[in-house]
Amino acid sequence: MQYSIRSVKLSAVCAVLLGLVCSASSAVAATNIVTNGSFEANNIGNVPWTYLSSVTGWTSTGEFEIQKGSNAGGWGVFNPTDAGNQYLELNSTKLTTVSQVLNTIKGTTYELSFDFSGRSDTPGGAPSKMAVYWNGVDIGTVSAKPNSGWIDLSFDNLIATAGKTTLSFKSLGPTSAPSYGSYLDDVVVTAVPSVPEPASMAMLLGGLGMLAFTIRRRKQG
Repeated sequence: MQYSIRSVKLSAVCAVLLGLVCSASSAVAATNIVTNGSFEANNIGNVPWTYLSSVTGWTSTGEFEIQKGSNAGGWGVFNPTDAGNQYLELNSTKLTTVSQVLNTIKGTTYELSFDFSGRSDTPGGAPSKMAVYWNGVDIGTVSAKPNSGWIDLSFDNLIATAGKTTLSFKSLGPTSAPSYGSYLDDVVVTAVPSVPEPASMAMLLGGLGMLAFTIRRRKQG
């Protein structure tokens, strides 16, 4: 009976330890390291859109144009809200690039997701195009027709090579109407939890075994 009690206590300890490890991994994976990824930090007030020289968390090669969704005070030709009430029209008065320096962990794998759209009233129906850069490396180009609506996009297996990583979105079009299109919203970057290697798991189980042995020796003592 005493052995059964010790086993139950040890199982409870193991469950708590493993639960803490799993909870910590989930917390890391769920944390978005992008600042102001939904472009809500700078409230533009009661206007449908405006130009801003700076936006919390981001830098730009031109001005920022923040728009409100068509269902949140924006013009009817704007997109409805996607995440919050505001989003970024990347092009502003010309084709621009917006960037943010992220705090990353060297060697850690990350996943990037964001929502992208063309603008419905783009002259000539020209599509919007945008290149995505991870620390200066072009990881892909995305495009959208004027009436595309929001498109959910993601990139995985992005490895941080340093403690700082620059994420950039570069507008490539429409070149025929450079002040239109390239809507961006809900930018999220999260760390991908690593799976313990077999050797690491064996060490964990070995450590728990030693804990059981120690508890039993103490009880017997």
